[in-house]
Amino acid sequence: MHSRGTSIAFVMLAAAASSALAQSQTTGAIQGRVVERATREPMAGVTVIVAGPALMEPQSAITDEDGGYKITELPPGAYAVTFHAEDSELLRTGIGVSANHVTPVFQAIRRGEVVEMHAPPPQINVTSTDHGSKLDKQFLEKIPLPSRTADGAAGTQAGAHNDGIGTAFSGSTSLENRYLVDGIDITGLTFGDVGTPVLNEFVEEIEILTGGYNAEWGRAIGGIVNIVTKSGSNRFRGSVFGTFQPGQLSARRKAAPVNASSIDVTADRGYSADFGAELGGPLIRDRLWFYAGFAPQLSRTRFTRTTKRQTDCRTLLASGELSHCDPRTAAQGGFANGAADVDPKTGFFVTEEIDRDVRASSSRSYSAIGKLNLAITPKQQAQLSAIVVPSRSRSPGLLGLPTTGRRTSGTTFDTAARWSAKLDGDRMELEALVAWHHATVESGALDPALDSTPAQVLIGGNLGRWSALGGESQRTVEKCSDGGAGDPYPGITNCPLTAYSIGGPGALARDREDRLASRLSVLRRARLLGTHELKAGIDAENDSKRTARLYSGGASIINFGGTVDVTRWVQLAGPDDKDPRFDQICNTPDTDGATGEATRAYSCDHIAGGIGAPGTTIDGRTLHWAAYLRDSWQPRSNLTLNAGVRYEEQKMLYASNLRGTVDPLTGNRFGDTAMHLRGNFAPRLGAIWDPTEIGRSKVFASWGRFFEAIPMNINDRSFGGEVSYQQTFETASSPFPCGAPDPALGIANGVGCLSPAGPPTTEQLFGSSGVLVAPGIKAQYLDELLLGVEYQLAEDVKLGVIYQHRELGRVVEDVSTDGASTYIIANPGEWSASEERALERRIARTEDPAARARLEHELGMYRGIRRFDRPQRNYDALEVTLARRFSRGLFVQASYTYSRTEGNFPGSVSYDNGQVDPNISSQYDLIELLANRRGPLPQDRPHSLKLDGYYTFDLGPRQSLTFGTRLRAVSGIPINALGGHYLYGADESFLLPRGQLGRTGMQHGADLHIAYGRKLARGLAVEVFADIFNLYNHQGTFDVDTTYAPQRGPDGESNVNPISGGTYEDLLWAKAIDRSGMETSRPIQRNPNFGKTIGRYAPASAQVGFRLTF
Repeated sequence: MHSRGTSIAFVMLAAAASSALAQSQTTGAIQGRVVERATREPMAGVTVIVAGPALMEPQSAITDEDGGYKITELPPGAYAVTFHAEDSELLRTGIGVSANHVTPVFQAIRRGEVVEMHAPPPQINVTSTDHGSKLDKQFLEKIPLPSRTADGAAGTQAGAHNDGIGTAFSGSTSLENRYLVDGIDITGLTFGDVGTPVLNEFVEEIEILTGGYNAEWGRAIGGIVNIVTKSGSNRFRGSVFGTFQPGQLSARRKAAPVNASSIDVTADRGYSADFGAELGGPLIRDRLWFYAGFAPQLSRTRFTRTTKRQTDCRTLLASGELSHCDPRTAAQGGFANGAADVDPKTGFFVTEEIDRDVRASSSRSYSAIGKLNLAITPKQQAQLSAIVVPSRSRSPGLLGLPTTGRRTSGTTFDTAARWSAKLDGDRMELEALVAWHHATVESGALDPALDSTPAQVLIGGNLGRWSALGGESQRTVEKCSDGGAGDPYPGITNCPLTAYSIGGPGALARDREDRLASRLSVLRRARLLGTHELKAGIDAENDSKRTARLYSGGASIINFGGTVDVTRWVQLAGPDDKDPRFDQICNTPDTDGATGEATRAYSCDHIAGGIGAPGTTIDGRTLHWAAYLRDSWQPRSNLTLNAGVRYEEQKMLYASNLRGTVDPLTGNRFGDTAMHLRGNFAPRLGAIWDPTEIGRSKVFASWGRFFEAIPMNINDRSFGGEVSYQQTFETASSPFPCGAPDPALGIANGVGCLSPAGPPTTEQLFGSSGVLVAPGIKAQYLDELLLGVEYQLAEDVKLGVIYQHRELGRVVEDVSTDGASTYIIANPGEWSASEERALERRIARTEDPAARARLEHELGMYRGIRRFDRPQRNYDALEVTLARRFSRGLFVQASYTYSRTEGNFPGSVSYDNGQVDPNISSQYDLIELLANRRGPLPQDRPHSLKLDGYYTFDLGPRQSLTFGTRLRAVSGIPINALGGHYLYGADESFLLPRGQLGRTGMQHGADLHIAYGRKLARGLAVEVFADIFNLYNHQGTFDVDTTYAPQRGPDGESNVNPISGGTYEDLLWAKAIDRSGMETSRPIQRNPNFGKTIGRYAPASAQVGFRLTF
């Protein structure tokens, strides 16, 4: 009997299955159970053969006494499964396999029949608690994705959103994820972002894990993005492709005007394009395959700079409207009153456009990939892969002279060798991998000559004067000039500015990072009261980084007109260091009075010169290792219990130039190890029950602990001897320590403060070299609880309901108890009582008075750690998902998520002040700044609706038409009121409780994909397509200005302390804090731009493309 289609009756029965993790990160598995159809008794000895284009040769297994089988190490793709019994044969097609996933294929066979059927299995993985999704190459081609790289596609996952740096998952920040490509960890070493962009055209599948994953996975408290690239096969396959997005197909971006500046900047796409080719096939048929691809990517962005001036010619009428413009004074019959006009509807100053000019940035990169797959024997496989991406870009200065822009170039290179083997009748599996991630970046001025010129930011002046520096048009010079015969508004400053940049680019980069990684795992299957799958593994990393510590011209200058702040990198001499280069004196306030003087003085060297000069290069290193053991036990065919534990250690070393020296700020001798985080046991527990017993449902629960892998930014700064030295000079009056006013600026040129003729008013060392690590410090971790139900509603439709709870259990951050002179890397809010007693005993044994005093001082600081609030971040979410796999032309993936993310600590990104310094941010530096931080966090976006889908119309045997869509709706972000701090600068003080001022509006958008495909010949097809993004051009608010009180205003400093538990009305009574930290009687100055939109989502745009496949 020979039959096709799914009309043939068959029964899906539960398998004596093993764990869902019986495969590697880049391959999947098929498992199931074979029974006799009439009696439903298990059939032992049935030969199961799996074949597909991704396999070099078919893989097989023999069913055991329970009828069970499992075939592993299957690359992602489509397969056919053949079942051979004594007198029966059944061929089943349409079996899809994904990476890190077990596809259940349960089969009932009628003796004596020969059957061929297309019967895709259920979409539910009934042996795993993994929470996430998988995106195949069809999804990447047919859904209109704004990003052309794989990491950008990860935002389709429920509970994910773009936080401005990357994709953040389930209440975490985007710097708490882990990214892998073909088993290579490509996570950036410095901050934890995406280290290597991978073009979608080279991707076979993307797996996104956001919870519930087992002990094999670690070093992430956000999500895991596991990318598998394409591989070769026994058939030559390839494509030529390209996309082009011209600026003419983009709507004009809505401006986000700044309400206290005379320059608005709007970015519009000039063009974006990529094109390339890929090819895979056999080098030796059935033995050695290759895959290779190459694609350049080019882009250009146009920045329209609009100069404008304020007006003084209107009055507010009784109707609430503004009058017409009459620049005469009231005495002359006009409306000029010496104050800039304000629109009562928007609160913005009324302005007149003066002129426009366009500055452009450009970038180019080249993505290349190569892969070899070798079948050593039928049971042993090897793979060698490599990805290289060189890039370069040029960006102009925008709020200042165009020469203040920056050039950047760099290269990422990733390579890995992988080997796997099946032993003992496939009951044992081994896998080994070695990998190398390498990245470089070099950055400096557009004109290399300016690398030796300090960056200088002019604050609080006006464009009328500074436009004469040569960065503005003649029309802007004329219209912004104050007091001349042609000035229509002589009672006001026509073109006020908040900041204007001149000089060099600022920080210079000559950085390099390397990760050497290795991994070994062994898996064993056994039977005892059911089936067991035991897996153990170990992995290790050696991470190294070289970074440059250098400002262009040796300093960074902020010029406030009457005062100038000069910041330098400096290196302090140790007590016994007689190097003649330490010929400067750096002073800083003695906040604890240990010296008996008002200040402390250190011999120091101002770090300057070129890269390679003393103190300009920092070499850091971090070592990781982890081991895990887990067991997946099935006591019944429809019940799986997973239990495992992962152990991790992370050791951060001091920079090579510090080891063996004495810290001049703390008096401690640097050893080799700066911080060793050990004892990190991460248990993982899970249970999965299939009530239907045929693989169509699962009820599951999991609990796990996940430890953070601290990025190497902490090595550069806290463990790299970083000390910044800030001097403030009063420059408005004689004796002019920085020189007489510069005629071109109208104020003293801050460059003169580098070699001053007089002393500074204040001096301050911000000494991350003065770093202590709290004894007994423990690693940061996150706990997660996951509860869920999934049900196969129809053959191709799956419904899921999941509750996820995540909370930070402990945080690693730096704190200071002495006014930022000394930092302690600690667990804020807690310090070990046993470590306290140990230090007390050490003090009691210490006879040297100086050493005893130092230890007693440290003991007091460690005790102060407990006074800090414990960091909290809680995420609770309910997700409802509906998925229809591609069938009969239609694919749908939809989700609705209701979630809340609340606490007092956002995580590795300080969204409120824009700081990106994981584990050493300013969030916990000073205890007086902790007030009002509890509430809805920046990641809190309660409602999120996502819908992705496509439908392909068959226009005949050779033609097709595909429509794809991407719909999004998400809640806005909480709005805060922030102020400056006298030591730490802008946006460090929460004036009111977090989130009290509401949130921005709901954001929504729709994207559309249209593609026409045609088969040209056997094995040759072409497709042309167009993607339209933000179809109805809704340019919603991405961010608002939350600075209520700027650190500096027209009337001087405007720092302010938090108003604990205050309301908006209380802001009227807030008083400014002076530079010494004392409260004044002067009210703080309100930022006129407060609450206004400063960032919008991208406007409507379109791209066109083609794909020729063969």
